[in-house]
Amino acid sequence: MTTDTRRQGNAAALKGSWEALHAEAVALSRQGNDEALGKYGLLVERLAGMPEARRLAKEQRLQVILDQSMLGLQSHYARRNRLDEMATADDSVLENLSEDALSLWRENQARAYWWQGRHAEAAAIVRAEGDKLPFDVDLRWLLFSILIDDGRLDEAEVVRGTLVSELQKLFSSQGLAEALVEDVDTQMKVKERLAGEGENNQVSLQFGLMHFLRANVELERGRWQEAVDAFGKATKVSEAYSERWHLLYRPLVLNNQGRLAQRALNREDSPASQGFWRGLSGYYAGDRQGAMTEWRRVAQIPLEKVTLASVGDWILSHYYIDAAEDTSAGEEETAAAEDADSSDNGEDKSGNKLSQNVSQGLQVALNLLGQQETRRDPLVLGLAALGWGMNGYREHLHRNLRHAVEQLRASLQDNKLSVFNWYFFRDLLPAESFAEIETYFHRPKTEESGPREA
Repeated sequence: MTTDTRRQGNAAALKGSWEALHAEAVALSRQGNDEALGKYGLLVERLAGMPEARRLAKEQRLQVILDQSMLGLQSHYARRNRLDEMATADDSVLENLSEDALSLWRENQARAYWWQGRHAEAAAIVRAEGDKLPFDVDLRWLLFSILIDDGRLDEAEVVRGTLVSELQKLFSSQGLAEALVEDVDTQMKVKERLAGEGENNQVSLQFGLMHFLRANVELERGRWQEAVDAFGKATKVSEAYSERWHLLYRPLVLNNQGRLAQRALNREDSPASQGFWRGLSGYYAGDRQGAMTEWRRVAQIPLEKVTLASVGDWILSHYYIDAAEDTSAGEEETAAAEDADSSDNGEDKSGNKLSQNVSQGLQVALNLLGQQETRRDPLVLGLAALGWGMNGYREHLHRNLRHAVEQLRASLQDNKLSVFNWYFFRDLLPAESFAEIETYFHRPKTEESGPREA
């Protein structure tokens, strides 16, 4: 399935043209302005009512605008968490969308149902779309995720089984035994055979996905070694996973599987990410001194040497340093604090020491947001929110989290921040503050992964 219909044109539009009206709708939506709904609605109504031949003329110029407007309308409903409207449209409009746009609209409709907790309806839509596109990675992963979220692990394994069946057909066409479809060595041979036919990357991706789905089921069942083994196979057969070891070591660290996580961390190329997660693993295991050593090493890495993909771990290292230092200071002064007749007035009890590293991490997050003119990264917004919250700015904490979730919804990625973020906010915010904002996050199914130290 192509995604061209998601893209917004960048060409200059003549004032009063369809392109100009669409550009206005896009700009309003990015600002979070509900006037975008009227603009999009006008475009959809007028363009859908045109003869098809007119829409398809001049390289489908008006058809593209109709498709983008319908998907933009859906995106804005998602931003505003108006999920019923996100999942509803007039059939007379839908029948005028291009095949690709309609498939994407249905996919997003399934997301709306999923976010509402209507898992069965969401899964049914994705299955129907997936039947038309059996090798579409996004659809298969979406169906798998819906079922995992609903706790239907057996059905999630069936999703993986359908991929295995499709690949068995490929093996048969190559004169190979279907029983060898999950054998890594045989998969590598198939990749070599197809290398000159332009199919190598696609087949490699499907082989990797087969093992990655298995790894995720094993993680859900707490079968950690089996998950590691399956992920290792994915990295051998697909470059899509060989540079994404964080997909394995993050859940391992957060589930107190430090020994297995260290092996995966050895494959991480980023010193900042490697150091932060090694530190967090030690922190959860009770090795505070070791954790501090790791985080301080990360904090000493010059920012210009930190990749954009790992800057979040660089910022988090600064945040956790202050949390760990504050905890140590609190333990040493417990007796004195108990004797003192003082009340908590919300002030920073450790003076500048607490805010120094947090302020440094927060400033980097804010600088990154300042560079993002149109679409701010939800992860960076979350990091900024956390920095504000650690410094006691509750209004900034809530505002940044709301914006982060709006951005996630508008991009149709998710309706809450990831479960990984839940741990960071749980660890670093006072319990009262965390209770106020916990609904912004996906929660772990078990919450025994490490001590609260805020």
